[in-house]
Amino acid sequence: MTAPRLPALADAELPEALAPVLAAWPYRLHRTLAHSPESLLKWMPWAEHVLLGNRLPAREREIVILRVAWNARCAYEWGMHAMVARRVGMSEADIAAIVEGAASAHWTPAEAALIRAVDELMAENRVSDSTWAMLAARHEPAALVDFLWLAGQFLTIAWILNGLQIAPEAGLDPLPPEPAGA
Repeated sequence: MTAPRLPALADAELPEALAPVLAAWPYRLHRTLAHSPESLLKWMPWAEHVLLGNRLPAREREIVILRVAWNARCAYEWGMHAMVARRVGMSEADIAAIVEGAASAHWTPAEAALIRAVDELMAENRVSDSTWAMLAARHEPAALVDFLWLAGQFLTIAWILNGLQIAPEAGLDPLPPEPAGA
């Protein structure tokens, strides 16, 4: 990765109004977004809601986020959410299967539908009727809306991370290489 386009702000450079945000979220992403403190303060309640308050079960949430990170080739997002995925009980095999996609025999039909939906959104900006029907068979309408917010939010974050070339946090998993023949 090349050098970050904006530096993560040091403690002495941070506006005092950001202290509570950065106490809870002390990461390079947030310290870099602190260059626009008003936007960071407005975005954080929404970001926390989409990540922590949505109606998808934690495992499904992390499947969605990791697939967005994989498709967007976002090393930072991949590393952070591989860590989070383990915390919510996902296995190494689960994380590795994200790279294989919906066709992997590893996934349940419902999990494969989530991965397929992310892939369709990122490739065609829509979810096919057949994939939507699979999602709707498992999830209430509020969770379906939350799925779309989650995928969109994490694509936006991937764009920010990739656009600003923010280096991944130390010690996290690197983005896996493309599978052979991909």
